[in-house]
Amino acid sequence: MMARIGLVDDDLSVRRAVGRLLRVNGYSCVTYESAEVALTDPALLQMSCIIIDIQLGGMNGFEFRDRLDALGVHIPRLFITAHVGPDLPGHLGDSVLLIKPFEEEQLIASIKRSIGPVNSDSPQP
Repeated sequence: MMARIGLVDDDLSVRRAVGRLLRVNGYSCVTYESAEVALTDPALLQMSCIIIDIQLGGMNGFEFRDRLDALGVHIPRLFITAHVGPDLPGHLGDSVLLIKPFEEEQLIASIKRSIGPVNSDSPQP
């Protein structure tokens, strides 16, 4: 079964580039331009992992994570950002953070650690 990855980023160029990278590496990818849009999609519940930009317009990445938690949605999450502040580590918990621009290999390795190998015979979380 192909792993489905959700990507929430308000930058179209990032959505296109990361979406293409994920598909080339054997993942299915659904992109969202905002957390608000992602929350309206029932398919979000079927994702194996969600990549979330922290600095989103409207609801930010941490608010989105908190909303998912409140809804009982506990899908593995990876955070990405281009803006690193001193209070950032306190918001991450045990979540993975990649700083833009990140290496393609870093992203794929982080996804694999979160959900396991692509096309695994074991069920996806």
